[in-house]
Amino acid sequence: MTAALSNRILGLLGLFLFCTGALQGAEIPPPFKLSWGEAPAEIERIIQKAKVKIVGRRPTRDGGEAWDVEGIVQDGLKRTIFYFRAGALVGVELQYSSDRWPQEKYDDFMGRWRRTLEQSYGQGQLIARKTEPVGELSQTIVGYNWNLNNTAVNLVFFSAQNAGNVFRTLSIHYKTN
Repeated sequence: MTAALSNRILGLLGLFLFCTGALQGAEIPPPFKLSWGEAPAEIERIIQKAKVKIVGRRPTRDGGEAWDVEGIVQDGLKRTIFYFRAGALVGVELQYSSDRWPQEKYDDFMGRWRRTLEQSYGQGQLIARKTEPVGELSQTIVGYNWNLNNTAVNLVFFSAQNAGNVFRTLSIHYKTN
């Protein structure tokens, strides 16, 4: 092997190790410029400062707590749920839904979010894609997942409809382990 080829291989290996090390420290952050592990009191202070409202607090199956928050102004954002465990922020879920949005708007909205997440975190993993009848309803679910160093984000579309009614929602759920 020539010295030039050997130096090139060592250079590429060094670049790979540098990039790998940089990614090891990376994570998927929660939205709103929050940080994982923030205390509920700090999140409540931020919520009050933003003049939005906690409309519910409830225990979660894993022994934590979930806060339902409404009033954050974003097109179609109905509710934001903050999840806490052991006194620390471990999840934030954004739930989008609008009676005015046709199916095409949900498709476009999900496509834009998917592209944004892929640009930030790479190719997402398809975790669900099915349409099936459930009694008189037709249910559709499409979901993707991105993971990075014990943090994740799920993008999920859900629809249930029958002859006279339709319910659609798109959820973006940020979480840490």
